[in-house]
Amino acid sequence: MNDELGRLPEEVSVNPRPAQGVREELARLGMAFSSLLSTRLELARLEYIEARRQTAKQLTLLILAAIFLWVAFVAANVLLVVWFWDTPHRIEALVWMIGVYFILGLLVLWRLAVARKRASKPFSATLAEFEKDRQWLAVGLLPKEQSSEQKKAARNGG
Repeated sequence: MNDELGRLPEEVSVNPRPAQGVREELARLGMAFSSLLSTRLELARLEYIEARRQTAKQLTLLILAAIFLWVAFVAANVLLVVWFWDTPHRIEALVWMIGVYFILGLLVLWRLAVARKRASKPFSATLAEFEKDRQWLAVGLLPKEQSSEQKKAARNGG
């Protein structure tokens, strides 16, 4: 029984890549390129969806900030009109309203700035993958003596 574990079945070929014709190799290359392209396009699609989501979020925050700052502006104008009225409670209420809306508007603008700083550049992952593919193809198409030197440089990061 131990003897059977050490042997390969007779159907299994020891040569992982049997000799094939040019057409078969070109077909395999075409299929590999097609697969590579489809995964890169899928990555680009996902990044587009993410960029669109981030843009919608930032636009919502910008609209909220504009609304709050507009209310503060209107309230400030009403305050100027009411300033000359005799009752001091109206003025205090408007001052508080202006302060609250102004602070809310500034907080939304601050949140928008934080979101913009944290957001990644659109399609950065796709571009990085395309750059890796370009380097891989460039190294793979060079003559053997140049190829081994550049493969070592690529593995070492430059």
